[in-house]
Amino acid sequence: MKSPDPFSVRLGRALRIALALAFTLALHPAWSPAHGAEEAPDHDDHDEAAHDETIPDHDDEGSGGVVHLTGKQLVDFGVVVDVAGPVELSLGALLPGEVKLNRERMAHVSPRYDGIVTDISARLGDSVQAGQVLAVLESNTTLAPFEVSSPIEGTIVDFHITMGESVEAGRYLFIVADLTEVWVDLDIFQKDLGRVEKGQSVSVVAGRDELIAGGTIDYVGPVVREDTRTGLARVTLANPDGKWKAGMFVTCRVTTDTPAVPVAIRRSATQKVGGRTVAFVWTGDEFEPRALTLGRMDAHFVEVLSGIDSGERYVSERSFLLKAQLEKASIDPHAGHNH
Repeated sequence: MKSPDPFSVRLGRALRIALALAFTLALHPAWSPAHGAEEAPDHDDHDEAAHDETIPDHDDEGSGGVVHLTGKQLVDFGVVVDVAGPVELSLGALLPGEVKLNRERMAHVSPRYDGIVTDISARLGDSVQAGQVLAVLESNTTLAPFEVSSPIEGTIVDFHITMGESVEAGRYLFIVADLTEVWVDLDIFQKDLGRVEKGQSVSVVAGRDELIAGGTIDYVGPVVREDTRTGLARVTLANPDGKWKAGMFVTCRVTTDTPAVPVAIRRSATQKVGGRTVAFVWTGDEFEPRALTLGRMDAHFVEVLSGIDSGERYVSERSFLLKAQLEKASIDPHAGHNH
């Protein structure tokens, strides 16, 4: 079974489960947490500490290594419950890259004859049209003026001309580039050379997720560069708003395999409890920390080899809140009693 889009996977299903769970919990208003773990890699300690004071008090009935929450607590804490099941993982390689000008969409503009620059009508950064005059020169041979025009539509990205200077025929005066499409050149490490191929999907990320785009590898170089011992792969990105700038460093995730696994959960669901990797499974009236054996994983999901069966419900978001209350209970089973 193929997984949905990674940014919206199972949101509809999770919402239905959360609503159904909140309704069920409303019928059982005596719920409150219990026993310990570290935070999952996707959460930081600051967030955990910030929410620790709001976690409900421990209840004697919850001291058996399970967690109880009321329907209101479930909603207030933003706990999300999802269903374990089949997923198509997106496995691959992380490669560094750099945004570059598309050399198939750029032009070096030079004069056909030797001459003296008498007029400059375009400057660095200007947008120009195909056929637009960029400069006028006076021929050294005939003394007649002649124009230097842009052969393409684009933006002037380089500029080597001053008034009155003598220039030779063929010397680059302007470089014009169409910035609505750019290249992303990827460095392929030797260990990944056999896995990266033309046609594979790529997710390109700049900075801390400030820019994200999807593309396809449309070129893989036939040789390894001697200076870096890396191969070259190239992705062409649409850039209509100009946000992808030549020279930007990026990180690219290349999808090299998409295996279907029978049971998977979100990576954000896992916690460490007593040295074991666990997820909190909803058993109908409580959340049970269930020890897991995990397999392959991608950016969003992890394969479950044992510990959770397909169809079981588990906490997929904010499970660190349940873990924190278990830690409280393990330190002092009588802490925070409600009387």
